[in-house]
Amino acid sequence: MKIIKCGLEHLQSAAELFDNYRIFYEQASDPEGARAFIQANIEHDRSQIFLLLDDSGRAVAFSQLYPSYCSIAMKPFYYLSDLYVDKSARRHGYAKKLMEYLILYFGERAIQRLTLETATTNHAAQRLYESLGYEKEQVFITYHKIL
Repeated sequence: MKIIKCGLEHLQSAAELFDNYRIFYEQASDPEGARAFIQANIEHDRSQIFLLLDDSGRAVAFSQLYPSYCSIAMKPFYYLSDLYVDKSARRHGYAKKLMEYLILYFGERAIQRLTLETATTNHAAQRLYESLGYEKEQVFITYHKIL
């Protein structure tokens, strides 16, 4: 197992995982759109994408994080927008390994925090995040205005 930062040379693998991630969240498959989106994020440095490769070198999991800033702390943080493990690779601890890597990677870079959201029905993800020390928000309420 190996975790790498995704570059354009890994675009196809990242795009396939991203398309499957979107399908998991009940979106229509759009391989071309997924590829264009990931490519633009890499080319314009809009996000940081990491791939987990299994022992054969196949990308089986990915994460995508977006940078932001905490005004109150006056420090940068990253929003973990996407985390996905391919169906064929689940139950091998890959999500936990990837999350542990991200905590270490961003912690070494003096990032204030990693923030994420997950579906209220995704109990497996909630158990994983809580086992890694993530705390469920108790103070703030999130609102969305869909435009």
